[in-house]
Amino acid sequence: MSITCAVANAAAAAAAAGAGKKAAQVQLQAELNTDDEWNKFIQRDGLLVVDVYTEWCGPCLGMVGNLKKIKVEIGGDNLHLAVAKADTIECLKRFRNRSEPTWMFLAGGQLLNIVFGADAPRLARTIEQELKNEELVKKGERERPQRAPHELTPPEREVAMAQEKIMQERRAKEAAAAEEARLARREARAKRLEMHFVDVCPALMMPHAQKHLRKVSDALEPYGVIVADKCPLVLGKEGAKILGIEDPELATDAASAALAERPALALVLKKLPDREGNIIELTRKALFGDGIEVEEGEAPKKYLSEELKADGVPGLFVPADRHQRAAALDLLFPKMVGTLVEPPAPVEPPHILIMFGAWQRRAVLGAAAAKLGQRLLRYGFFADASLTEPRLLCKNVDKYEERLEKDYCETIVLMIAMGVAEPALANPQDIPDGPPEELLVLGPLHVSEDTVVGQEECARFFPPGYSEPEHKPKPKSKKKRKKRNEAKEDETLDESAAEVVTEASEDAEANGDADGDADGDADADGDAEGGSVEDGDEETHFDKATSPPPIG
Repeated sequence: MSITCAVANAAAAAAAAGAGKKAAQVQLQAELNTDDEWNKFIQRDGLLVVDVYTEWCGPCLGMVGNLKKIKVEIGGDNLHLAVAKADTIECLKRFRNRSEPTWMFLAGGQLLNIVFGADAPRLARTIEQELKNEELVKKGERERPQRAPHELTPPEREVAMAQEKIMQERRAKEAAAAEEARLARREARAKRLEMHFVDVCPALMMPHAQKHLRKVSDALEPYGVIVADKCPLVLGKEGAKILGIEDPELATDAASAALAERPALALVLKKLPDREGNIIELTRKALFGDGIEVEEGEAPKKYLSEELKADGVPGLFVPADRHQRAAALDLLFPKMVGTLVEPPAPVEPPHILIMFGAWQRRAVLGAAAAKLGQRLLRYGFFADASLTEPRLLCKNVDKYEERLEKDYCETIVLMIAMGVAEPALANPQDIPDGPPEELLVLGPLHVSEDTVVGQEECARFFPPGYSEPEHKPKPKSKKKRKKRNEAKEDETLDESAAEVVTEASEDAEANGDADGDADGDADADGDAEGGSVEDGDEETHFDKATSPPPIG
């Protein structure tokens, strides 16, 4: 009985010791998850050291032992420790989506210092120094820095300014590349349409100016330009926005509303064969007075474009150059253009490349399907992580799952849109800003530096024609017509071959014991070499591309 009581007492003591350790650990670091908990904690007396973390990364557990030692040896009741989740505390939003350990030092509701990284000696020195500073503050020998917790410290401000400079340079680089690509597309389209419409110029009369068509025709006649065709047209909101990009005077609310809701009059202007000169220049000179010099002392002539203005809304649109002519032809006369020229190729938005290990494919494609939508332009599986010489394995996850052999080095590569093809036509809130956080939190192997580098990298992984369906050639059926004599010979050969097989099988049955045993042994050996498993044993299949690679 005494032994039983002793065992029970020992168990109770061990449980109490464990509970005491757990309670001490809970008291060591307070957990802050809301704004109220944060505001209450920072009002405590003494030095406050807060480990700021994000949910997907978690607090720095490796430093708990060092912090406990520091608190016991030098901190005591003047040192309070806590872990704070930046995702749910508004004051800490600048630390969200970061994986680097972050330590905040506070006192009297003010931010004293910040230390980044899991550097135990540096953290210990900083705590010791800040404790000494707090003692001097209490004695009145030192003033505490006045800095709210949400404000940046000087080192943070320097880093933020450096990052902002890098971002501005990157945005300028991307904007220049996008503008260069846009001009190249416009030039290519203009050249393509000039092959068929070199002496044609489109124009548009606004709804309020349609009744003055005769005036337009009379103004063009002296310059050898005629109205070859006309048709009423309601552009709609999208068409009005496109035309407003070409002519800013038509981008006003009044002009856009008129073009989107009421029929305008689209004109096909054509230069007479005996007239020399560029039709765009001739038309602009006749209707807008472009290129006509006014002699000194002479009153400027009022051209038709000025007469047809109403309440600040222009009455006419005429392309100012060959690029605008091509855009206006595609917008106003798509059927006429389509009979002679193929439509322009769809424009891809700016994009980057993001690479993961193939073993992450389910999480990656799950995030892509749930959150990315149309931002996922293409993806594929590759043999390794090489950015210069990619080796394609397959283009979709179904084909990849059919592969029997998989390896840790295989990767899944995604082409992710970083903007829209035509930013001027899109709503600002619909334009993505930065790489998708849903993918970044999964720990990619590589992310393109910017859209310029991303376009170069994606061109290597996803060359032209990558998305086209693969057409498997159908096997050709071989039909041979045999002559009657050849058919008879084949039948005779088949009969003789059947007799030979029958005789061989009878001989085998007569001598089947020894041969059968030999065959059975061979089969057993073959099974052993092939690695077959006996009945009742379970074979373990380890899919290397569904688990992370081994450490070390």
